[in-house]
Amino acid sequence: MKKNDPNLNQVPEEITLVSVENPGTKPLYLQLLDLKGSVKKEIPFDDKNSVGTVSNMTLYGLDTKKSGYRLRSGAETFMDPYCCHVCGDERWGSFKPFGRFDTPPATEVVPAPTVRGFQDIILYYLHVRGFTKNRNSGVENHGTFEGIVEKIPYFKKLRVNTLELMPAYDFNEIIDDRRPESQDEAIKEAPIRKRSKGRLNYWGYTSGNYFVPKNSYSASGDGIASFKNMVSALHKADMEVIADFYFEPSLTSRYIVDVLRYWVVDYGVDGFALFGSDIPVSDILRDPYLKKSKFIFENYPDSASLKFAGDDRKKRIAVLNNDFLYDNRRFLKSDADMLSRFANHLLSGGECASVNYMASFNTLTMNDMVSFDRKHNEENGENNTDGTDFNYSWNCGVEGKSRRKAVEALRKRQIKNAFIYLLLSRGTPRIFMGDEFRNSQNGNNNPYCLDNSVTWLNWDDLEKNREIFEFVRELMELRLKNPVFRHSAGKKKGRYPETSFHGEMAWQAEFYDYFRHVGVMYSDKELYYLAFNMYWQEQRLALPKLEKSAKWKCIINTNAEKKEPFTESGFINVPPRSVVILRAE
Repeated sequence: MKKNDPNLNQVPEEITLVSVENPGTKPLYLQLLDLKGSVKKEIPFDDKNSVGTVSNMTLYGLDTKKSGYRLRSGAETFMDPYCCHVCGDERWGSFKPFGRFDTPPATEVVPAPTVRGFQDIILYYLHVRGFTKNRNSGVENHGTFEGIVEKIPYFKKLRVNTLELMPAYDFNEIIDDRRPESQDEAIKEAPIRKRSKGRLNYWGYTSGNYFVPKNSYSASGDGIASFKNMVSALHKADMEVIADFYFEPSLTSRYIVDVLRYWVVDYGVDGFALFGSDIPVSDILRDPYLKKSKFIFENYPDSASLKFAGDDRKKRIAVLNNDFLYDNRRFLKSDADMLSRFANHLLSGGECASVNYMASFNTLTMNDMVSFDRKHNEENGENNTDGTDFNYSWNCGVEGKSRRKAVEALRKRQIKNAFIYLLLSRGTPRIFMGDEFRNSQNGNNNPYCLDNSVTWLNWDDLEKNREIFEFVRELMELRLKNPVFRHSAGKKKGRYPETSFHGEMAWQAEFYDYFRHVGVMYSDKELYYLAFNMYWQEQRLALPKLEKSAKWKCIINTNAEKKEPFTESGFINVPPRSVVILRAE
């Protein structure tokens, strides 16, 4: 260019660089769209500008603030898997996303003031939409990230300190009932589909645009800003956020790590629960950007993966304890040969933390596990063939709702018993949303496609079941006040061991297959004795002798019909299907 060239004084055109992998063998095109999603122009990628299978393009003078894009290979239209700004999905149930070239305004996320290890976490597991979608939820912004912010006082009152969000990335909620014509078509990533037959993937454990929060979960339609504001608000309230992700096996390790990095750096999440068959655990644990993030895995990492995690790192690694649910539900309903398994779960431990739970999105709720003997998934439209048949539930004598006082009293007692299992067992307790006030899904253990009153929390139940809510709060206070219920600290009070089991004789617990009762004493700052009796008749347990003039005092008794359990000469008579908690005073 000549020195006196008049073009030297002109403002240079805006340059936009586009790089994307071609997933197939057919020619790749860039579709330019307006902000309503209409295709305005289609530009082919030049093979001369490709490196490997990555195609590159340079655009000049593009108004990025008014333009969107998609990619096309043959007849298949798809999203850029690294797209970090998405439009076209602002309305729930209409998934027609396209990428944006411009970068959303920068929003700083307030960091969490307290970084807890799993041993000090109480998880609350929720679905962003279902948590506040019901009109009786008491929020202004129903079914959104903003609705969660409005519920922060509720979380603080309940005493949970960490939220685990079911998928909040931009997953594809449209269920495609059309059969794929080939295997290649079946594994395509996040196709653009129209809603069919009104069925939705409500849970979200599927593919999608992994780098962005879901716009339809935002009151304003801007998922990025809403999610960041939610995380900041929760952090200001001294609460942490763990995000669920499902990754399909076709995704590379590098891509998965890139996604997780982005959510840590840009969105400020504190950890992840990862689902999928090929999670690259080793690459995740040794990635420097993720060294301080918490991780919940479906399965226990192998020793080769754990070698990348030091002792401090292992405090941030946890595994879902599925056996906790199965074994403890069976103990709750008085199955034989469950006592020893129950006792082991009370003191569960290992190299990684154990995330314990009694209910989840794909099980009966805690209320329904004491109200139904079998699943009732008819509303899903699959003739009740979907969902597990192994619920390990007991309806307490009547299937479904009951007005019989004896049945209702027993159900309340069983729910209280289950919460004691959950909140006073070592490991990390995870409460499924609404279980603290007896939320019901009408016996449906697999409402994956239902976006209605079955899956939306009915907040009227909070007042109806205030007794259960307050009971859960009391247990949480007890757990947070006494570290001995959360983990082993190697300390003890006086001459007593930190934990000990007792049967019909003190210090001599028996675990015969027909026994359903046991006493457990915890020694820390104070002495506690937990008397468990899941038998249908009263059982006697021995109490350890206390020092000096101390006496055992009942502080919790799940059997409301007996205010004070009968104790005499070093024994306690525990009512049927009950848990009694004593404290030495």
